[in-house]
Amino acid sequence: MSLRLRLLLLIAAINVGLLLLLLGAGLVAGGDARVSAAALLEAQRAAADPGFEISQSRYVRSVARLPRNTDKVYVQGPASDERKLERMGRRLVELAAREEVFVEQDSDGLTIVYPAAGGGDRAVYVGFREAAREEALQQLRNVYLVLFAGTVLLIGVTFLLLNRVVLRPLEKLAAASGEIAAGRRPERVEGSGHNDEMDRLIGTFNRMAAEVHEYQDHLEARVLDALGRVQAAEGRLVVAQRLAATGTLAAGIAHEINNPLGGIANAARRLREGALSHEKQEEYLEIILDGLERIRIIVQRVLDFMPRASQPRAFNAAAVCRRAADLARHSAEGRKVRLEIEGPETVEGAFGDPQEMQQAVLNLLLNAVEAIPDGRGGEVKVGARREGTDVVIEVADDGVGMDEDTLRRCVDLFYSTKGAGEGTGLGLSIVQHIATDHGGSLEIDSALGRGTRIRIRLPAGDRGAAS
Repeated sequence: MSLRLRLLLLIAAINVGLLLLLLGAGLVAGGDARVSAAALLEAQRAAADPGFEISQSRYVRSVARLPRNTDKVYVQGPASDERKLERMGRRLVELAAREEVFVEQDSDGLTIVYPAAGGGDRAVYVGFREAAREEALQQLRNVYLVLFAGTVLLIGVTFLLLNRVVLRPLEKLAAASGEIAAGRRPERVEGSGHNDEMDRLIGTFNRMAAEVHEYQDHLEARVLDALGRVQAAEGRLVVAQRLAATGTLAAGIAHEINNPLGGIANAARRLREGALSHEKQEEYLEIILDGLERIRIIVQRVLDFMPRASQPRAFNAAAVCRRAADLARHSAEGRKVRLEIEGPETVEGAFGDPQEMQQAVLNLLLNAVEAIPDGRGGEVKVGARREGTDVVIEVADDGVGMDEDTLRRCVDLFYSTKGAGEGTGLGLSIVQHIATDHGGSLEIDSALGRGTRIRIRLPAGDRGAAS
């Protein structure tokens, strides 16, 4: 229920209460007088004038008189009132016998007992016509109508005054407060200019709003500055992790390059010795070209992984998995771990930086390979797929898994389960940063002795581009 409606009901309740109080006071003051004042005056004249003619009266219907020095009652009135007048006559005799002054008036009539000493009648009863009661009721209805109209007018005037003086300014203050809460700068709230309590409240609010916006502008500037520093630091962490991963792969890359280099050197020496047939020369030249091509591919993989400026674009998530697997394959083979690529060869819909996503997948693969005890052998699976409106990249291993504490802290920055100097603690935190930076999320399922399954969930299509 709005404040305006509650105030209206409160004002109405107060005024109706006052109306009922006035009506009650009027009824108490009037007693049982349910005839008009004109009827009562005419009844008093009829009581004082023994020669009063009831046939000419508007309000008097009957009269019963008890003269002095007698108990006989004289009555005037219609025959239909005969029994009533006889009963009233007996009552007049009883009242007069008390020799006490007595006056009684109700809707039926007026009864008067005069002092014992004096002239005129000892007691008189004057009965009223129906017109006396109807006129009194009409007057009472008129009074009620005037009181009701006055109450309604009073309610309306009071509400209009409250609406103008209190409610409208409060609505302006509430609207301005809502604008401030929403982070917007509201227009200055104008007062009535009367310099009353409401004007002082509005002035205080305007000063408070100005100070809030001054603080907000200062805070926004500091937040933007801090955000820029955080983003720059995150970017440096991503680059640092990428370089760290490159260092981890350096030994394997050197070994991969060394093998074709050995073949090239051997073929070159044979060619230099001469005395080879044309067919052998072609064979050794083919060995040299094949080795150089292998070296070019290896070097290209490393170059693709190096930090560089990139524009977000749609990419094939399955191709990202394959490129990351190619870089991690030598490390897996060195630990006797089988690396398998699952899922379709093409998974479209992802949007972002494929190099960053390749780094994230490579981090997951290296972690998965290292989670399998050296020499035991095991299996690591990587692949991409569509799930509804999402693109999911998943890496799973059958390594040692993680306990609850490690699972809870594994994405914390610089947290590592490896010994000193063996790990940076950046791997999963960087993966989570890359996933969230692409509008996605990182999901980890693991248990001790049951291996680990990690999913990078990315929004696909327009949702991914918007992210």
